[in-house]
Amino acid sequence: MPPRDELRLRLYADFMSQPSRAVIIFSRCNKLPVEVQPVLIHKGETRSPAYLERNPLGKVPLLEDPGAACSATETSAGDGCFRLPESAAIMSYLSFKFPELVPEHWYPRSDPVRRALVDSALHWYQGNIRAGAMRLSFHKVIARRLGQQGDERVAADGLKTLQVALSGLQSYWLSGGARPFMTGTQPSAADLLCACELEQLIMLRTPDHGTCLGEIMAPYPVVQAWRQRVRDACEPHYSDVHTVLLKAAGVVLQPAKL
Repeated sequence: MPPRDELRLRLYADFMSQPSRAVIIFSRCNKLPVEVQPVLIHKGETRSPAYLERNPLGKVPLLEDPGAACSATETSAGDGCFRLPESAAIMSYLSFKFPELVPEHWYPRSDPVRRALVDSALHWYQGNIRAGAMRLSFHKVIARRLGQQGDERVAADGLKTLQVALSGLQSYWLSGGARPFMTGTQPSAADLLCACELEQLIMLRTPDHGTCLGEIMAPYPVVQAWRQRVRDACEPHYSDVHTVLLKAAGVVLQPAKL
């Protein structure tokens, strides 16, 4: 049997990536044996030959499980190691791999109805919260930092998509405040992904961006309260994992209280 260290799962991630942060927080909250391997998007590391051999999609996060046999050559790079892209799939896989560590509320295993509800929220996140927030933050701020040209029309469309998504999050998923989290009384993988996506909007904090997180969130007090609940439920890992993002946004971090 291979040494224990060789069986440790590896998560290739960038702390500036919203889905990466969600999976890292998920892993740390549940004390999973997952080692984070940094892959820096802004340095082109997701497009390097070495990384593309692991993940031809050229994206993060990517989970690597040396202890799981894989017959699908498109995910194994020919070495038999199981490699899994996509944040929602990774959290689902980890929930089933470590049922003794991951509580059911994160991703239900025994109740197909509850699992379907979380799956529904995860699918909704991709085409709504992520589709809007990612386009807005990328074309307003991140493209410029990567030396690319942002498109104001795409940013404006992203803002409209995000506003509709925030309205749906408040009225439907949070039942106007009657439901503490998106799928029940405790946070799920969907809550974590949505919250991490919205945190990215802190990059819009300066006046020259034409809008900011506070202005965007002002009409949605239920969503604001929910964000705080997600943060509180995942501390201290939530704050720790967002340190890189806050520094990139120019937020002055306050020293921890003794």
